[in-house]
Amino acid sequence: INNEFGKFFNTLFGGGKASLEITKTEKQRNGETENEKLENPEKELEEEIGIEIYANPPGKKVKSVNMLSGGERAMTCIALICAIISSNPSPFVVLDEVDAALDESNSIRFAKIVEQLTDKTQFVLITHNRATMNIADLLYGITMGADGVSQLLSLKLEEAGKLVNR
Repeated sequence: INNEFGKFFNTLFGGGKASLEITKTEKQRNGETENEKLENPEKELEEEIGIEIYANPPGKKVKSVNMLSGGERAMTCIALICAIISSNPSPFVVLDEVDAALDESNSIRFAKIVEQLTDKTQFVLITHNRATMNIADLLYGITMGADGVSQLLSLKLEEAGKLVNR
């Protein structure tokens, strides 16, 4: 996952570096009686294991993910999600407007990554983004008429392309 995270981060940001590191911290044991602590004095501290995310977009020196902008955090999360999907593919993935905070150029990069992953995973993407819709095989939309009734529209892009090229 770490290797894939670095690759996807680099693709999304057009450079930069990202990595995951396993962290170990020690903390005091809670909830034990004094007798239990006296019986095991060498085991006074517990280890807590976690993962630290390091992300440095090109041209920036960032020490913490908290110092990234909202858009940079969103792209870092997208890179991590894509790395997990790439390393351990799921039969299908539902993503709800993960590209909402992205500008046009970043949306195009995101769409390319999703397109790469479609050989392993089927995606259901909820989006308003043109770049993301361009990679779809099938689009569904909801529209509301003047009478206030919602209608479902569906469009197979391959068939629509044939109609346009006539």
